[in-house]
Amino acid sequence: MKKLISILILVLLLISSLTVIESRSILDDEETDLFMNFEDNMMMPLIISSDDTNNKFTIPEYHPPHRPKYPKHPKHPKHPKFPLPKRAFAYFPSPPDIAKGVMVFWETRDNNTLVYGQFSKGFVEGDEKKYSFKVYNRDQELIDLKPKNDSLDRIFKINANGSTELFLFVINDSLISNVGILGNDLVISKPDSLIGKDKIKPLTCF
Repeated sequence: MKKLISILILVLLLISSLTVIESRSILDDEETDLFMNFEDNMMMPLIISSDDTNNKFTIPEYHPPHRPKYPKHPKHPKHPKFPLPKRAFAYFPSPPDIAKGVMVFWETRDNNTLVYGQFSKGFVEGDEKKYSFKVYNRDQELIDLKPKNDSLDRIFKINANGSTELFLFVINDSLISNVGILGNDLVISKPDSLIGKDKIKPLTCF
C-alpha cells in the first residue's frame, strides 16, 4: 500500500514538472516574441525618423535671385571743340613797362579786326609817328599794326602828361583766327627804346 502511494506521488511530481517546463517555454517564446516585436517596432520609427531628419536638413541648391538686365548707359557724345575766341587783349602794367594801359582786339563778321585801347602814361607828346605796335612770335614779326598810310598820328593822340586818348582803328584781317596773335607778344617801341612788351591773351566776356 505504501509503495502505491509513493508511486502516485512520483507521477504527480512528474506531471507538475512537465507543466511547469511547458509553461516556461511558452513564456520564453512570448517574451522573445515580445522582444522581437519591440525591436521591430522600434526600428521602423528610427528608420523613418532618420529619413525625415535627412530630408529636413538637406542643403538645397543655391539659386541666385533674378536680377533684370538693365540697358547699358549710352556713351556720352563727344563735345565739339570750342571755337577760338574772337576777342583778345594785352595789358601793360607799369612797372616793369614804361607804358601803362591796355589794348583790345575784336574780330568782326566781315573778317576785320577792331583794335582799340588807351594808356595812362609812358608816351611823349608830339612823337606819335615814332611809335610802332607790332606782334612777335619770339623773334619773328607776325604783323605791324601801324596803318599802311602812316596815319597813326591822326588816330593816336598823346597828351602832355604822357597819357593817350582812346584810340580805335581797323585791320583788314582776322588777327585772332587767321594771323594767330593769341599767346604772342605785343611790342610797343620807338627806334631807340622799348616802351612795353606783353602777351596777348583771350578775352572772355560773361
